[in-house]
Amino acid sequence: MERRKNSRILGIFLLLNLAVWSLIPLLRHSLPMDTMEAIVWGKYSWLGTTKHPPLSGILAYPFYMLFGTYSVSMYILSQLCVVLGIVYIYKLARLLVNEKTALIAALLQFGVIYYQFSSVEFNVNVVSLALWPAGAYYFWRAYTENRLRDWLLFGFCAALNLLNKYVGALQILSLAVFVVADKGVWRLLKNYKMYAAVIVFAALLAPHLYWMYEHNFEPLNYVASRSSGGKLTTVWRHLIYPAKFIGAQILFGAAAWLTYFGFSCRNKTAAISREHTKTLFIAITASLPIAVFAIISLVSGNALKSMWGFPCLYMLGIALCYYWPLQWNEKQEKTLVRLMFVWSMLFAVGYAAQCLLTKSPRFTSDCPQIVQMLTQKWQQQLPNQPLKYAGGGEWFVNMINLYADDDIKPMLWLSPKNNPWLDQQDFENSGALVINEDLGAYRRMGENYPLSEPQKITLEYHNYFGKTKKKDLFYGFYLPKENRDVR
Repeated sequence: MERRKNSRILGIFLLLNLAVWSLIPLLRHSLPMDTMEAIVWGKYSWLGTTKHPPLSGILAYPFYMLFGTYSVSMYILSQLCVVLGIVYIYKLARLLVNEKTALIAALLQFGVIYYQFSSVEFNVNVVSLALWPAGAYYFWRAYTENRLRDWLLFGFCAALNLLNKYVGALQILSLAVFVVADKGVWRLLKNYKMYAAVIVFAALLAPHLYWMYEHNFEPLNYVASRSSGGKLTTVWRHLIYPAKFIGAQILFGAAAWLTYFGFSCRNKTAAISREHTKTLFIAITASLPIAVFAIISLVSGNALKSMWGFPCLYMLGIALCYYWPLQWNEKQEKTLVRLMFVWSMLFAVGYAAQCLLTKSPRFTSDCPQIVQMLTQKWQQQLPNQPLKYAGGGEWFVNMINLYADDDIKPMLWLSPKNNPWLDQQDFENSGALVINEDLGAYRRMGENYPLSEPQKITLEYHNYFGKTKKKDLFYGFYLPKENRDVR
């Protein structure tokens, strides 16, 4: 009875949250940049990209086409990842704490900004919200119950996690550390079911690993570039950067912390008997991924992106409820459900306000109009040549690909290594429209290709209250081979 009631409460909550967070982003005039990029990846490469593994694109492009290329499809897909993640957190919590506490642990996740504001932009981070809890759930079931089905599903989830983002290796690492700490290594080494999971894992990863080998492991260069540098040069950066990262994760989960500790001031502490294996599992999976990030920054002195902690807080609600257990009556439970929904709505109102007030091109771009204007520039310059490629930064080349009437392929930064799925020879023969917001970046692209002198146009971006922001855009041409030969 308790389980049925809690499942119903959670289901209604998730449906309402999905509806709100699928509709509110429609106040934007354009899809988020990462979302556009994921769709384009799915359109051209199902084995790998030069930034991330291929899973987000494999999910994004078919879903986008299924809904007739409407923007709402991507917002729904993002929220489905959130829903799936919360469901698995609830299922995992039911194995680690009691039924009533499991619901509370799952709902507390809505006090984490990653499940709210940040979940709008479909990308690898949002997909990880579903995959990390699913992987942890099937691993715990496999480890404690030793059923072949759970081992196979764990291998499946672990592979998908790495096929989504290489940071998924941190969850596998945390589970391995847990097994060592629990002295379960020898037991697993003798277990053929675990090897079945390894086979599934390896079989799913093999095509991507071969693709990486064929392309000189280019995605790892992107990972290295994102995790290097920082503005600080003082030796204190070794402490400042990891402290900022940990502080950001605490801040991003502040609504969950505040809510739970608010109830702890009124609710009595519950007496529970903690099992050693559960205690180890929760402690390690909740803390080790963040600790690894912090240690890397501590040793290297490199700055970390706060959003790299995206999947790492999936155990926050469970950890709070397990290590600081409270007694809950029905009235208090209902109050918490309402309060978490209020948090969700407050985040939604904040996001709506941002959409209404901002003049940022990432929110206010009239993509079809901009694309039509840019493609006309090519037609005016080369009326008898079809436009087959657009070169430049991610924002405009992906926008052109998604909103143009024809299939205009994105040639990111006019760099073959950034676009291994495209036909280099065809690009050389066909030429490209080249666009960038930065004049210096346009000229740097011209160091490798003979580009025409850039021309400037000024775009205007308007918010809902008529406030305007103007921004220059530079465009030019990499002429088709036959036109270059004539010149």
